[in-house]
Amino acid sequence: MKTTTIVLAAYLLVSTANAAIVTIERHITNLPSSGYVPIDLDGDGIADLNFASNFYISTFDTWGATAFTRSYSLIGDVIDVNLPWTRGNDWPDPSGHVQDNHLYLPIRNTSIGNFYGYVTYDYHPDSQSVSLNSYTYENSGSPITVVPEPTSVWFFGLGLVAIIGVARRRAI
Repeated sequence: MKTTTIVLAAYLLVSTANAAIVTIERHITNLPSSGYVPIDLDGDGIADLNFASNFYISTFDTWGATAFTRSYSLIGDVIDVNLPWTRGNDWPDPSGHVQDNHLYLPIRNTSIGNFYGYVTYDYHPDSQSVSLNSYTYENSGSPITVVPEPTSVWFFGLGLVAIIGVARRRAI
């Protein structure tokens, strides 16, 4: 039984070694209220999208293949090929999508590759505006589920505690 557990754990580690959820912290609080600013989401020096604090997003004069949706996602939503992807410009409506003062906008195909991800905005209810917090993507090209970063860390820690608990219980 111990050998089976070790083999299973090794398989899980090897199968996920090349895939990872990557979060790039941006913390851009000075987005303009009119006009826009080009933003390099993935850190490779190429502007992927244009953003403004009034919810405006566009692909003009940026990496041409980046796509986004015209609606924000909620925590637990899956970001994949089935979403209505678009390019161009839009002002996604935040109504009904603000969760813990955050908004999650699906993004696909930045300049580093065709990966599914999302931008996390900090929502400012007093000014009805946003600032860019981070960009999160799945680096294997697989779909990704919207999960706030503190929650994913909490789940990882809970999983480690469970594995240790099972191992200790079997050792007794």
